Amino acid sequence: MNKEAFKEKLFKEVYENHWLKLYLHLLKMVDDEDDAKDIVQEVFTNLWNNFDNIGINTSYSAYLYSSVRNRAINYLAHKKVIVDHEKYQEGQAQNQYFNSPDVFLIEKELANQINSEIDNLPPKMAEIFRKSRLENKSYKEIAEELEIAENTVKKQVSRALRLMREKFLHIKYYLFFL
Repeated sequence: MNKEAFKEKLFKEVYENHWLKLYLHLLKMVDDEDDAKDIVQEVFTNLWNNFDNIGINTSYSAYLYSSVRNRAINYLAHKKVIVDHEKYQEGQAQNQYFNSPDVFLIEKELANQINSEIDNLPPKMAEIFRKSRLENKSYKEIAEELEIAENTVKKQVSRALRLMREKFLHIKYYLFFL
């Protein structure tokens, strides 16, 4: 048997004994059937092309599993770069929308309307609401600062939110269709 025939016979034996095992092993790592098949095929193509030059110090099985693992790591790293880039592009597209002059004007007008409605609340309720929502103070902190019951703070914030919701119900529908 000549060298080329021996190479073909050995390669065929290695391929038949390991392809399915490598594929199933790789499928667990990359979770995509087509990509797993492609990677295993690349490993065997590389083995065939470099059959005479590869110095396998262990078994073919260890060499193949190591090759598949390394290619899977490269594949997953590349896939992560692609996903991160897509997320970045989506973020850029959203930023372009949210950074448009129209959106700034809408936000400014909405902020003015909210401040105006807060000013229209009863004075004590407005003060409590500002401390809760604008200064991010807890009910307990507000109660101690104003020397009132924590439950009173809770009720005042709840009433203020209900009144604000009623005033801005139309804006919710407007923003939905924007």
